[in-house]
Amino acid sequence: MKYFLILLIFLLFPIKSQAANIFGIHLGDTNDIQKAGPIINASGGDWGYVTVVIRTDLLNHQMWQEFFDRCRQMHITPIIRLATNMENSYWKKPEYSDVDAITTFLNSLNWPHQKQIIILFNEPNHGSEWGGGVDIKNFVDISSYTAKKFKSLSPNYYILTTGLDLAAPSNLPEFESATNFYQQILSYKPDYFDNIDALAHHYYPNNSPKNFIWELNLLKKIGIKKDLPVFITETGFQNKKTAPRLLINNLNNWSRDKRIIAVTPFIFNYPYPPFEQFSWLDRGGNLNYEFKKVVNLPKQKNIVTQLNSYKVIFTHLPFIIFPNTVYHPIVELQNTGQAIWGETQFCLKASPSENIILSDLCVDPNKKTLPNQIQKIPFSFEIKSASSSSYISWENLPHYDLSLLSPSSTIYRPKTSFWSLVVEWVTEVF
Repeated sequence: MKYFLILLIFLLFPIKSQAANIFGIHLGDTNDIQKAGPIINASGGDWGYVTVVIRTDLLNHQMWQEFFDRCRQMHITPIIRLATNMENSYWKKPEYSDVDAITTFLNSLNWPHQKQIIILFNEPNHGSEWGGGVDIKNFVDISSYTAKKFKSLSPNYYILTTGLDLAAPSNLPEFESATNFYQQILSYKPDYFDNIDALAHHYYPNNSPKNFIWELNLLKKIGIKKDLPVFITETGFQNKKTAPRLLINNLNNWSRDKRIIAVTPFIFNYPYPPFEQFSWLDRGGNLNYEFKKVVNLPKQKNIVTQLNSYKVIFTHLPFIIFPNTVYHPIVELQNTGQAIWGETQFCLKASPSENIILSDLCVDPNKKTLPNQIQKIPFSFEIKSASSSSYISWENLPHYDLSLLSPSSTIYRPKTSFWSLVVEWVTEVF
């Protein structure tokens, strides 16, 4: 009977799943977010992921800020992979000046939310990805410098290891195996993982049966004590007909593993060699039919934290203020944070002098105000009694002093530099 009651409780009051939305996609172009965004969050998802490469020779502020703004509006979390530029047939080795430039640039952007995810370059156990030859010491030096640089700029940066090719052989200088690569990292710099927050993992079962569990076990075996969350930032299958079915099986398994934070299959829109077999879109820009089954998978809603900040542009106060009279002026407040007002609501609590009744300053919940835009917010106030110190104010905003026109007057005026100029002008004229 007891076990029957326990079973009945589970049936009537099922435990709610705390699963997060791991779904995403790898983009080859920031403009692809327009088509990819609705696909990523389809079927009930929210704040899914995109992995995208940023190159040192393409640090265009307008382009990248527009991309981040679109991610904000579409509720997409960007994962930014650092890269240099192609030189002959390989990727140029990053220099310290490249790191300084790209970290400063990314820190100048307004990110969609507080967690700012960075991948430290790409597959450096391939010589073609690191200046033409595997150079583990140089990779460690540059990557450690990069991670520390980001962390010094903001605690909001979340640093992923570089994704390795787990199928690479040990054949220097062109290739180095993942096992040897990790072992030599720790032999050279044991504290390398101190500024690493998670693992970037590449899973291509056509090339290697090794998966993220194998990689995590390897790191534990060689002495990494951290429990690293996993971002599968590249995965895919070469056979287009079977790829969606295999991907769905993997996504179903990965979504049940709490170690997996995000999965961004490679690649959304590249229907030309050498990645044509991986592309989700065909050459006409249409989603390949089989991938619609992946898009239709039920998804979860992620919850993100957005920094909320603002700046007063102007406070419109009456020129003359009479006591025991209710006024309805406005404050022009600029959104300088990450959130879109209207999706999120907040109020600044009134904190006036004791002789004034003042309403809270609340953004309009029915009006969307994007970062850098200004919202005109109405408020009300009334002076109930005379006081030598009268002001209106809200939390975290400056006081706006109100002064009597004269010591014997009961009429007030805003104590502003503009009023001082008016008084000086009147004095000179009369």
